Amino acid sequence: MNKDANHIAIIIPYFGQWPEWIDVYFYSCRNNNHIDWIFFTDCLIPQTKSSNLFFYPIDFEEYCKNTSNKLNIHFSPQCAYKLCDLRPFYGIVHADILKAYDFWGFGDLDIIWGNLKKFYPDDLLSKYDVFSTHNDRVSGHLTIIRNIQKYNHLCLQIKDWQAKLCSEINEQLDEAAFSQLLFPESRIIGKIYRQVLMKHLGWRRARNIYCSIFPLIHSLLRTRKRKLFFKEQYTTPILSGDGHISKNDSENWLYKDNKIYNLRTGREHIYLHFMLYKKNNVRPGSYYWNEDFYSLDSTFDYSKGVIVDTKGISPNANK
Repeated sequence: MNKDANHIAIIIPYFGQWPEWIDVYFYSCRNNNHIDWIFFTDCLIPQTKSSNLFFYPIDFEEYCKNTSNKLNIHFSPQCAYKLCDLRPFYGIVHADILKAYDFWGFGDLDIIWGNLKKFYPDDLLSKYDVFSTHNDRVSGHLTIIRNIQKYNHLCLQIKDWQAKLCSEINEQLDEAAFSQLLFPESRIIGKIYRQVLMKHLGWRRARNIYCSIFPLIHSLLRTRKRKLFFKEQYTTPILSGDGHISKNDSENWLYKDNKIYNLRTGREHIYLHFMLYKKNNVRPGSYYWNEDFYSLDSTFDYSKGVIVDTKGISPNANK
């Protein structure tokens, strides 16, 4: 376990086959050695060891059976994507492992982590209880939660949570239902964004306005007193395909020295979530990467840097 003042564990169940970019993903995890990354998986355990990466070999059926026992339900989904709905329940499902930690959290694998310590330093962790990289809701790609009963059992207040967990469809219990328990105003704010701003201004202008006014909204709603650090970090580039992108986005990113840079703005980010570069369910048919998008081999020297763009993940040509 890490020796930092605030002990953080990120829980990631993942089943099937590691994605092509898993080596750079694990590398970015290792560089954030103040966090313990805990994987429950039936995938091949990597040979490169690290003191902050932990792997619990388990198959999908057994993991679901253990979950059923912890929550006293019959949790047996056919698709591993359903595990996204389980995220708010990790504080209960993995309570034994989390005993030694001050915070627990969840995240995605289509990520390259930057310097998380810089964005969430110890003084910030001491002031707040829940950290999201979105302004208005829990972020599925990274959310960190204080390990206390108030938050660990908040998931049990989700209406009809047993039936929703046992259904086969993704109910968005993490980014929707759990968000609304932490931040009830998120329901009406989301409607205003989708049904007013986006409808009349288009997604690009709507997103810029939406994110610009949110610090004021948070002040008015006194989210600090609720100990919520919900701040938009612009981690998922919204690629338009027409050459026009949001002012905070870029098609080109550099990962070097444990830092992620937006190469259009020069700004450092907490991490890069490259969901829209690859095949995805959010915008089917509008992704960019072909089958040979990943060009880093097992001997790659990460100190030279990694480029992520619409062509793929490749070595930095400007070393």
